Amino acid sequence: MSMRLVILLLVLSLMGWAMPACAFLDPPYITPANPTAGELVSVNIYGGECDLVDMGINWPPPVTQQGNSIVILFTGIHEGDPEWCYYGVGTATYPVGTFPPGNYTLDVERRYGTPFGEWAQETLGIIPFTVSGAPPQQAFEAPTLGIVAFGVLVFGLLATALLGLRASKP
Repeated sequence: MSMRLVILLLVLSLMGWAMPACAFLDPPYITPANPTAGELVSVNIYGGECDLVDMGINWPPPVTQQGNSIVILFTGIHEGDPEWCYYGVGTATYPVGTFPPGNYTLDVERRYGTPFGEWAQETLGIIPFTVSGAPPQQAFEAPTLGIVAFGVLVFGLLATALLGLRASKP
């Protein structure tokens, strides 16, 4: 057997032992997608396994605002060793605040401790959004029939049907 074939077989057999990529955080997004004035804006982050967005050190996460620029800073965990990855996968939702009408940018930051005892900080995403001034149309209750009116309606329909059947008989 040639040496290249042995190496190829060895590489292919070791691929079965490879660990899948575990650490992930998808780009953050806000809800509601089109907020109105006075409506609570929240940031949502999907991720897990080796990455944890907020471990409760600073709860709620600090939100700072300078003009129309908003920054939220999470203190999380990033595990480099797959053996320590035991966090679940899901979407974390955190309230940011309510804002008057205008255009805003939300800078979502995360910091985590390194093995050297220092903080590493990264930007998870910058989300531009617009808060509109007009609140959405409120739903209103339409009047409906009560049980008595419904009974009168059914009785009237039955009486009309019976009179129509009587009139059609020769």
